[in-house]
Amino acid sequence: MVRVIVFLSIVVLSCDQKGTTNSGVPSKASQVSVANEGPAPLKSRPQTIELAIEKISSAEFLSAKQSAKVNIPLDKITDLKIVQEKLAGIVEFEDQGNYLGIKRINFRNGHSVQNEVDLSECAFVSYFPSEDVLLLECGHTMDVSFDLSTGQTTYEIGNLNLVTISPSGKYRLNKIFEGQECYSHFIQVRENGKYKKIADLNDFFEKKTGKWLCVIEQEFWSDDSTLYFGLLTEYKEEGNEYEFYRVNMTNGRN
Repeated sequence: MVRVIVFLSIVVLSCDQKGTTNSGVPSKASQVSVANEGPAPLKSRPQTIELAIEKISSAEFLSAKQSAKVNIPLDKITDLKIVQEKLAGIVEFEDQGNYLGIKRINFRNGHSVQNEVDLSECAFVSYFPSEDVLLLECGHTMDVSFDLSTGQTTYEIGNLNLVTISPSGKYRLNKIFEGQECYSHFIQVRENGKYKKIADLNDFFEKKTGKWLCVIEQEFWSDDSTLYFGLLTEYKEEGNEYEFYRVNMTNGRN
């Protein structure tokens, strides 16, 4: 019964959680062209950590949260004029009045990737200069992102508006809104100045608990190996209901 309630209500939550500077995402139009020569994009390394997932009480969760480091959002550009100047020659935008569409992406390494979606259905949301990442919102408000340096795409890059970073910055929880009711959640590690995906949290959680990891909130790290979050179980006008979890990370086999 809980599963049904979550399914019916997450649409409202998802809409509340996602905000953009564009509106009126367009319907399908002509196919977007992308440069298609050069080396293959970087791929994430094989998983090198193991996760232990434990359900905890709300009292344990709140106690740990009191000493958690404040998560600082990444710097980003959302201004439509500034981003066109900043990415001139890399991204060819199409001004649609109240949003920016995408005509062409020329990745810095000369490569392109197989498009996950028709980019003519997408609108600009944010650009993150420190990671050279372009974030778009596409049909059904789905997250689509590109690393303009490497050519990596959404399920490696995530939505940088939604990351939660560990105290030292070595690890972070990332997520993607998949365009229906739920998010994909994964853990990344910072190596050589870039974050790389090392674990699919949805997959781990569902295998360990038998439960659907659809929407999590209130997430934080207590240290570089311990992640906490609240799993939304029911939406109510007087306040959402959650189950609380702690995730402990240890080094696994390469």
